Amino acid sequence: MKRFGQIGAGVAAALLCLSCGEKPYTGGGTSGSAAAEQHFIVAVESMGELFTGGEGVDVPVATRRPISSVAPTQTFDLLSIIIVEYASPARVVFKRTIGSWSSPDNMASIPWSLESGQGRYATVTLSGDECLEEGHTYMAYVIGYQSGTFGGYEPFRDFEVGDVYNRTEVASVPAGGSAEEIFAGAELFEVRDGAILSGRGNGTTVGQGVLVARRQVAGTFGYFTRIPVRVSGRDVAALRLVATRRNRSLIFGGFRGLDDLFDFSKDNVINGMNPRTDYDARLAGSSRDDAFVVYRIDLCKWFPGNAEQPLLPFDANGDGYLDDGDDNWQMDAETYPQGTISLPQGTVFGEKFWISVAMTHDDVVSGTPTFQMQLLDAAGAVVTYWDVALRDFEGTDQDRTLVSLPDGPEGRTLVTHVENLDTETCFSIVRNRLYTMGEKSQSQSYGEDVPVDLSAAGVLVLNANHQWQIQNSIIFN
Repeated sequence: MKRFGQIGAGVAAALLCLSCGEKPYTGGGTSGSAAAEQHFIVAVESMGELFTGGEGVDVPVATRRPISSVAPTQTFDLLSIIIVEYASPARVVFKRTIGSWSSPDNMASIPWSLESGQGRYATVTLSGDECLEEGHTYMAYVIGYQSGTFGGYEPFRDFEVGDVYNRTEVASVPAGGSAEEIFAGAELFEVRDGAILSGRGNGTTVGQGVLVARRQVAGTFGYFTRIPVRVSGRDVAALRLVATRRNRSLIFGGFRGLDDLFDFSKDNVINGMNPRTDYDARLAGSSRDDAFVVYRIDLCKWFPGNAEQPLLPFDANGDGYLDDGDDNWQMDAETYPQGTISLPQGTVFGEKFWISVAMTHDDVVSGTPTFQMQLLDAAGAVVTYWDVALRDFEGTDQDRTLVSLPDGPEGRTLVTHVENLDTETCFSIVRNRLYTMGEKSQSQSYGEDVPVDLSAAGVLVLNANHQWQIQNSIIFN
């Protein structure tokens, strides 16, 4: 069995042990069976733990989680599950939504931690007419999301028990909106001796039913200090990361072990679609808008006090750099309310979730960069820039798994393997990967952070953290 199969089995075994003695979650759906009660486990794999919000932040009304470090977390309120017959037509036999998923009271879900990852899980109980039928095979889908994101997206909307499920779930970013964190997964279930087991579609099973959801978007952050206040005689007002490609929608498909039942290592997945053309930025030297703002850091919000030019930062000690020597430094409280992230004096931070995107052969030939970091003046003109380079891009030469919907949402997903065309500065963005400039291993700061020194940055290098996990990240249970 391949690597992710081993991890999946380990997660399942550990969760089964952890769930012993726990009171199972209960609530809604129907089907038919002689079994009085059945159980399966649903787990959301984040390889991190709950973002509590911190002092002064009301978690229940939070609309998004900032990417505050490489330590991956999960914070969302709703987890929707649907189970359909593994047949054509596929009728819905069970549907349920679990609320308050990430609540710290641990009533809806419970934290779990393994060497291979961390997350939250719940035991789902089916009783009476809800129970699945003996000897039948089913497909279970799960999506975890924050209500109100992706334009108010609701998974499995308009489908109830007894309906034929004939749609691939797609979430789209509305005009003026941004991608947010969202999780999804799927699993084959088989029923034997009244018990729900995870199946492989060939008559074999691999233990009690475990349905695992994983992050469906990518993310990026930049962490900087020693920012020059003037470059080539021009005042610097902001840092801005731009991207040349951006997708509006993401497809919930290409789950490991699903489209190819014996492939437990689907990785480097690109599940974005509907390329956007509403450019709101331009690359350095361009005469037209041809890029998208990923994040912008207005330096006057971090280094305030410039009475004569309030859109510019104030270099308090007059040394020409914005850093820990400036005692006027403060957090940008508008972007990062108190408690969401801790940073040492003199640093700035920007971040964004991003839908995966594939760079093309034409992009490679033309030398189109995936990301460009820019220093801007107060009028928004580029003062200087870096085409951001991906570290060890030669080591990420595995083929990409491209998920598409050639026949639209009512058709089946097409999962294909495509050649990896990545170069140092032209590279695809894959889901469930964190792309970082600077080192920040946890949301709070304990002296081990390494922000990028922009006073000496000849090249800006992006690290790609596979599945939001690095070896030395510190994660609290």
